[in-house]
Amino acid sequence: MDFRTLSTRRKRAGLCGTLILCLVLALAFDGMIAGGRKDPNRFDLTPGTSLPLSDLMPRGAESLDAVTLRSSSPDISVRMVETFTGFWLGGTLWRAEAALAAHMPLGEYTLALQYQNGTEPTPRQVFRFRVHQDERAVQQAALALSTRLFGVSPYFLAACLLPLALLPMAASFLLSRTIGLALRAEGMSEIFRAMASPEGQRIFFSLAPDQEIPRGASVQVLDERGETLLGTARIHTVTRGDVEAIMQDGAHVRPGTLAKTA
Repeated sequence: MDFRTLSTRRKRAGLCGTLILCLVLALAFDGMIAGGRKDPNRFDLTPGTSLPLSDLMPRGAESLDAVTLRSSSPDISVRMVETFTGFWLGGTLWRAEAALAAHMPLGEYTLALQYQNGTEPTPRQVFRFRVHQDERAVQQAALALSTRLFGVSPYFLAACLLPLALLPMAASFLLSRTIGLALRAEGMSEIFRAMASPEGQRIFFSLAPDQEIPRGASVQVLDERGETLLGTARIHTVTRGDVEAIMQDGAHVRPGTLAKTA
């Protein structure tokens, strides 16, 4: 197989890997945007659902007997469970369990923490429940686009896709080695770097282990397919198989073009 076919396959592998990485980034951004928009005290639920609730103990409350959670609907039952110490920031927190009745009407409800005398602490601790007909409706209410489409977290999808990017990367690496061997068989080498200089554009490429080229020699520079002559370059230095050459007559090329060394 010639290097032209291999080069086309390498480009396709690189494009595939790039598309996967772009998709992973898009999913991560989708998750971050949804997380920034989400109210941590707002929940989308279905009838019959139960969930744990937690927040800081309000000022002046020493135990669960000093506070209560009052619901805007009798179809929401609440049980205060315990107090505990926060893991990251310390402080005393309360934990409760809320349960929605199986026959609960659809709509929006609130659950507010109050002292036993009926007053609310500052800042307020209010939880908002939006009750939907089924899980499909809950999915459609999600803030993340990927969750609405696929029903799973965008971060989970990104984590699943990320390892797949390794496959085209590995294929590109193996193809690059094969391309190098195919080019050497035709007396050519791929230019991996090009930079401007006052003397002319400097290009860099590698030689085969058993190949030698004298300083001051001229080489032809061809396009990526090795078919069109783009200019000539004069060898400036050769160091451990890496060659630095200077383009002649003001010609400019880009990495990926080919130097014909034989």
